[in-house]
Amino acid sequence: MGVFAVALGPLLLLLFCYFCYVGFHRHRKNRNVPPGPWGIPYLGYLPFLGPHPRNTFNRLGKKYGNIFSFYLGSRLAVVLNDHQAITAALQEQAEVFSGRAGGFVASYLRTGVERATHGIGTPGGSTFKEGRKFMLQTFRDLGMGKSKLQGSIIQEANGLVDLANKFNGQPFDPFPLLNTAVANCVGALCFGPEFSRNDPSFGQVLTGLSIAESYRYTLSPLQWFPWLRFLPGPFQKKWHQTVANTKERLQFVRGMVKEHRVTFSQANTRDYIDAFFHRQAHIKGSGADLPPIFKDEELEANLGSFFGAGMTLTAVTLTWALVFLLNYPDVQKRIHQELDQRIDPGQVVELEDRAKLPYVEAVIREVLRLADTVPLILPRANLRETVLLGHRIPADSVIFSNFKAVNDDPALWHDPLVFDPTRFLAKDGSVHEPSHFAPFSLGKRACVGESLARMILFLLFANLMQQLVIKTPPGIAPPLLTQRVTSQTSTPMPFRVCAVPRIKMNQL
Repeated sequence: MGVFAVALGPLLLLLFCYFCYVGFHRHRKNRNVPPGPWGIPYLGYLPFLGPHPRNTFNRLGKKYGNIFSFYLGSRLAVVLNDHQAITAALQEQAEVFSGRAGGFVASYLRTGVERATHGIGTPGGSTFKEGRKFMLQTFRDLGMGKSKLQGSIIQEANGLVDLANKFNGQPFDPFPLLNTAVANCVGALCFGPEFSRNDPSFGQVLTGLSIAESYRYTLSPLQWFPWLRFLPGPFQKKWHQTVANTKERLQFVRGMVKEHRVTFSQANTRDYIDAFFHRQAHIKGSGADLPPIFKDEELEANLGSFFGAGMTLTAVTLTWALVFLLNYPDVQKRIHQELDQRIDPGQVVELEDRAKLPYVEAVIREVLRLADTVPLILPRANLRETVLLGHRIPADSVIFSNFKAVNDDPALWHDPLVFDPTRFLAKDGSVHEPSHFAPFSLGKRACVGESLARMILFLLFANLMQQLVIKTPPGIAPPLLTQRVTSQTSTPMPFRVCAVPRIKMNQL
């Protein structure tokens, strides 16, 4: 015992000196950074974030203000906790804050490669800018007007109605149907309107993707401490499952790319893959070498990104829309009234009808504002050191933007916790979006698929409402708005609905 005590004393002294050195070094290095709580050596504040970091951010914001910081492991994290701070960073210094914080898990889910350097989710630089520009232009070209993509989405809406009607008014879980419909819409964008939605391998990919996305929140500590995946326990088990699901998804994507090579025609652009092939052919035709941004690895990484959180978020948003309609039946009645007044009976709703349906558009926006589908927008990084609202932000800090704090701010919204679509209507009845409403983020890292997500949301939701009445099962209370399942996305607790054709309801 005496020998142990003699040996332990110097060790404790050494650890004490080390921790003092680390604390002193950080204090000197981070003078004038935003204030914030102290963490513990090596781990930082990570153990204290809890299962719902956004709630922790709201609590810390009350103490430290609209911008504060802490450590995640050895990396400084900065939280932007109101509209002023978010705008000052993401808009007024958009170029500086255009980096992606990256991380081990996010990189692997995108590409199946540890520490990947390709794909639309890469940290930043000229590769990211060029890839984003091409993607935005391609999305615009594929989604314009009465395109084949619009036809595919309307086809999915009609398929949803048919599936709902097969339950003959009996209760069912709507999320699997909505998730599959959105996935098929994304599949039409990526693989063409003739993409076989009944492909069993695609169904397996969707199942694996749902599992991987549900694990992503649990595996978030691996972003900062990748070695945790080697330790026996829940991290290792879930990581192995995530690896298997990611490989299956990428194998499916590579198979689709290979098939497109065989059927590709310069005279026709069916989808995103064809648009990518056209750009490759143009570059090769000019005699230049393919830049990394237009190699097949980039194509596969981008396709993998499409079938990720963005796809799931659209389905989750539609699911929340049903939850709000069940809790606010007068909103559903007003939607039906607007549709009856502006759209002919039996006619499908198209993109060109948006201006005719301002209340439908307002409902979608209010769902996006209040549902809180993403507990935390994917973190960014600043590409170089800068000063933000008087605070020094060291280069490559992790930047969290708490948009939920903005959406709940009573200084910006009247009764912010109340579901009220009319807040998005101007006095003349047209749709109005205030500048502080940013459901798809802001700046150079705003969601590249925003226009397509809005397109899918509008066409699926409006056509469902055109044909169906959504009701709670008899004797069952509407699902609670305050209860949710939090993973990478924030989804409603499982619930069931009854769907009745509007024609049948009108005859009762």
